Order: sequence, then C-alpha cells, then structure tokens
Amino acid sequence: MAKKSIILFNPENDLALASGQVCYTPPPNALLLHQAGEALPLWYGAEADRVIMPDCHQQWVNDIQQKFAITTDIFNANEGFDNCCLSPWGWSDNACRQFTDAGIPEQILPDSNHIARLRNLSHRRTSVEIMKRLKELLPFDIPPIPVEAHSCDDVRQFISIYPDCYIKLPWSSSGRGVMRSISLSSDEIDRRCAGMIRRQGSVLCEKTLDKVLDFAMLFESNGTTVSHSGYSIFFTEHHSAYSGNIIADSASLENHLAQFLPIEQLTSTASALETILTEIVAPYYNGYFGIDMMLYRENNDIRLAPCIELNLRMTMGVVAQRLSRFLAPGSSGRFRVGYGKQVPASPPIIENNHLVSGSFSLIPDHPSFHITMEVSDYAL
Repeated sequence: MAKKSIILFNPENDLALASGQVCYTPPPNALLLHQAGEALPLWYGAEADRVIMPDCHQQWVNDIQQKFAITTDIFNANEGFDNCCLSPWGWSDNACRQFTDAGIPEQILPDSNHIARLRNLSHRRTSVEIMKRLKELLPFDIPPIPVEAHSCDDVRQFISIYPDCYIKLPWSSSGRGVMRSISLSSDEIDRRCAGMIRRQGSVLCEKTLDKVLDFAMLFESNGTTVSHSGYSIFFTEHHSAYSGNIIADSASLENHLAQFLPIEQLTSTASALETILTEIVAPYYNGYFGIDMMLYRENNDIRLAPCIELNLRMTMGVVAQRLSRFLAPGSSGRFRVGYGKQVPASPPIIENNHLVSGSFSLIPDHPSFHITMEVSDYAL
C-alpha cells in the first residue's frame, strides 16, 4: 500500500537554508508567495495525499476536485499519521518547524543531523562536484567548471581569466544572490563579494555563457537509486527570476531539445547523472528534484551545459510536468507564476476533467500573486 504524503508548500526554503535558522522569517514577498501558493500541491499530489493549507478554502478545493477529478485534499491532523510520509517543497530546520506547527509529531520528522546533511548537499559546491564527475563521464566537452572563491582576491583572479562571469552565493533562490561581473565596477564587486563571503563563507564563480535556452532534467530518488523522470523548459525574467514553464509531456519536451543538439547528448547526460546522483543524493534524500541546465552558443555551435545548479527539492518543473495530465490530450500550455492578480486572456473551457482552452487559476484568488495554467501552442 502506497504511503500517503502530507505536503507542505514552502517555496522560501532556499532562503531558510541560506539563513540556517530554525525560526527563520522570510522577506515579505517570499511569505506572500507561500501564502498564495499553499493550494498548489493539490495539482501535483497523488491520490489520498493531503496538503497543509487553511481549511477556509474547502469550498474552492471542492470546486477544483469536481472540475478536474482531483482526489488530493486538505490535511486534517485528526486523520492520524499511520502509513504517511512528509513531503515539503524543500527540507530545512524551518520546514520541520512548520510541520510541527501544523500538528505533525516530532518522531516522524527528520533529525537535525539529517537536515544538516541536506543543507550541505544544497550548497553550490555539490554542483561543482557533479560537473567534475560529468567531465569524466561524458563523451563531449562541457563548459569550464565553476570555482569556489573564499576571498575577494580569489574572485579577482577568476575575473582576470573570465572577465564576464557570474558570482553566486552558495545558497540562493530565484536569481537572488547572483551578480554579473561586467555590470559592476571593480570596487562594487569587491564590496558585494566581501558581504557575500562574510554571510555564507564563500562565493561560486562561473564563466558567463551565451544562453540559448533554459531547461532542467528532473529526477526522483527513492532513497536507494535516482532515476531520470523527465524535462522542464522554463522561463526567467527580471535578473533570472523564475516566471513559468512550458506544460507538455516529456517526449514533446525532449523532441524540442533535440532540435538544438543530438539526442544522444541528452540521453548520455541523463544516464551519467543517474549514476552520479545515486551515489551523492540517494542515500540522504527521497523525492523529486532537478538539475538546471542550459543550451548555449559557442563558435556558432549549440552546446550543452549539463549542470548549472542542483535543486535538491521539489521544483516548478515537476509541477508543470504533473499539470500536463489536466490539459486535453495532445495539447501544450504554459504554467505561469507572477506578481499581482492576472486577468485571464480568455475564459477556461473544461471538458471531461481537462482544460481545453483558456486560462485557469491554480490557487484561490490572491491580491499579490497569480499562479495559472493556460492552453497555448508552443510548436513543440
């Protein structure tokens, strides 16, 4: 019998990891996204899963359950905790506190040592280790491996080799804690790097690539092995902040990527990553996660950057993958996350529990954020 998941949407988790605090208080926008998106797990949860969210939204939940044949429901502590597992957006001490506040018994939570291990794995140096191993396994060239810098002198040395580079905090979220060297003066780089290193101990420096397309490979760990579970093609705006995903089945997404580079590069990368991540991630983590990647241009060729970042948590790409089951067969669409209320361009038409056309809100009405799915033709 499959375990029932108790799901928590805590998108501020990357920021909580960076702080390292149990009683972390997110900035206002992160808190608003948490509040706005609490219902989002209803769309990616499995049958009988339960979502931690206010029960005042039960009528809205009843409505989408009826329209889309959703069986996931609102969590109720009175149902008990037999044969259940916990599924936050991401793990941290702060996530554990939120589960406890919701009535989850401490004995089924991971201990502090386990959380510390996951925090260490979420550091960008894990992505560097993955890149080093990929360099040995893959039959094609990959970009220069990022360098961890522990001082401003280290950063200056990297910039002397790669004048156009990105400097990133070890733990960061949605484009925050990332700066580009050519957009700042030397003095400003020194000032910012000194503060970043003081807060988190180091920064990661990586050569800027001529980006063609952002995407990710999605993976799932069962605690023993890691398996490739699909693709995510996503959009970024405003200094690399996430804004949405294409909704389509994985075969369509893979075919789209194969228009830019040989399919063998994708399959060999997925296979190599399964091997690497089974060793690095599987013993300590259960659930979905993602590896951000990039197609970039070099000498008029399109090349693959096979590991920009490890996201050791649930991702919006997985959400988009799960949303494809709610679109009419053969359709593609877009999953959008953004500030403010959004007026749908066209009203939703729902037939046989599928969105046939138009746009549909995935969350109860909220004044500060919109999260929607819409049917669109992206020529995949």
